[in-house]
Amino acid sequence: MKNKSWIIILIMGIALAISLGYSVVVSQRTGDTGESTVTTKSIIEMSATTVTIKNTLTGNGVVEYKEKEENINSENTQANQVQENEAGNEDENTTETEENSEKTYQITLSIEDKDLEKAKEGQDVEISIKNDNEETLNYAGKVIKINEDSNNKSTLNIEVSNPNDKIKENQNATCIVIVEKAEDVVALPIEAIQKNEQGETFVDVVKSDGTTEPVTIETGISDDYYVEITSGLNVGDRVQIVKSSTTVVNKNDEDKASE
Repeated sequence: MKNKSWIIILIMGIALAISLGYSVVVSQRTGDTGESTVTTKSIIEMSATTVTIKNTLTGNGVVEYKEKEENINSENTQANQVQENEAGNEDENTTETEENSEKTYQITLSIEDKDLEKAKEGQDVEISIKNDNEETLNYAGKVIKINEDSNNKSTLNIEVSNPNDKIKENQNATCIVIVEKAEDVVALPIEAIQKNEQGETFVDVVKSDGTTEPVTIETGISDDYYVEITSGLNVGDRVQIVKSSTTVVNKNDEDKASE
């Protein structure tokens, strides 16, 4: 019976090794409770690669056809001048204002207060719109104004940079605001990055003889998957991480499994 228990534990270790890489299984009996713990250490290797990393803010809005922001101020000024002019000149100034006004397609995007500090005027925006035919239309845009509100109702005004005849008012739009972007940079998955007791960031680099050596690195921006490596690694350098998982095995369960 005892031999069968060890066979089961070994099979578990092999299964984990197949799914995660190669593993080391350590088993330890805990007193007279009839339980044992199985600790599996999975050793995973990965290589530094070149990727594009983007930090973004995402939200939805509705397309509107509005006057350009800079023209609004201009028209206000002209309106004041009209009030000061004689009645005979009012029609002339009003006509000039209407002729000079320019409209663009814009989207108002709601933003949470915690993300407000990330938004800046001039940031690029990737815009995706589905029309009535379920066709996906992709456009570029810019953040042209930030409207702060103390009640968590702040918004961003986004202007579509390259509209065409397919874009219409009241279409629903998904907007991805590019907060920061690093193109074609050396990067590693987030899970490969470690910190030592001194607070330094490092990775375990695999040397030519198969052994590992901790190497201090400097990092840049990151997203949900990758971290930019600004110094310390080159593309193709291999790094290693060790993941541990512990499973408690009950002796009674082992006996039932072996029957």
